[in-house]
Amino acid sequence: MDKVKMVRPMSAITRELIKHMKDEKYLDRVNTTKLAVDGNIHYDRGNFVKSFDDVEGYDSVYERDIETLSIQILQMIHYGYIIYETENGNLIRHANKYLTEKNPINY
Repeated sequence: MDKVKMVRPMSAITRELIKHMKDEKYLDRVNTTKLAVDGNIHYDRGNFVKSFDDVEGYDSVYERDIETLSIQILQMIHYGYIIYETENGNLIRHANKYLTEKNPINY
């Protein structure tokens, strides 16, 4: 098996993700609850990113990916799942499916 090169170590990505979430106030429960209630994080981030060649406000693809991970984590926290939509905007997955999983992860 060929060796796969690591571009960035997981520890660096995790640190940068947490720093980004802190800088954007995504670690503030009141702030993120408002974002969730207002629907500001209720969208398919992957489709959103695909719809733009170059999203303004980001210096690099890496920064955009860090924001994507942040939004997806917030979706998991507030909705219980990451939002994926069809081309018509219909949800592919729904929260009720995950409420009845046979082996939920308990932390």
